[in-house]
Amino acid sequence: MEKQLYTGEVRTLGESMARSTTEAHAFRIFMDEPVELGGRNGAPSPLDFILAAHAGCLNYMTFFIAKELGIPVSGTDITVRGSLDPAKFAGTDRSVRAGYQSLEVVIYVKSTANADQIAKLKSEVEARCPVSDNLAHATPIHLTMKVSEQ
Repeated sequence: MEKQLYTGEVRTLGESMARSTTEAHAFRIFMDEPVELGGRNGAPSPLDFILAAHAGCLNYMTFFIAKELGIPVSGTDITVRGSLDPAKFAGTDRSVRAGYQSLEVVIYVKSTANADQIAKLKSEVEARCPVSDNLAHATPIHLTMKVSEQ
């Protein structure tokens, strides 16, 4: 039996250097940049959405795996913090990485679970979160650029 793969797809229309609208299923996601990067600070930046996607996936996986393991979880409070050097995307230093240098994640779990259960939950969430996997490991990207009619 052939495995079925989930295929995600979004479409983004850019109205300026800093502002864009992304269609994801029936939803619209607005992105902007801070004023100092040419935006109007009217929405989170694409980099903010990376952090948000990571936190959202960690939340899902925490509840999903806790249920699987029989660990009571009634809520989470997740902080994801990333730092990056803007020199590469600004074109001033191509030797540095363009993306986040590292991410720090803290997950507070509302639970009556003991320390061993929380350690098992953490281990499983770390191993199975798809967004964590995409951020921690190289994912091949095949980029094509074409000219469209104006």
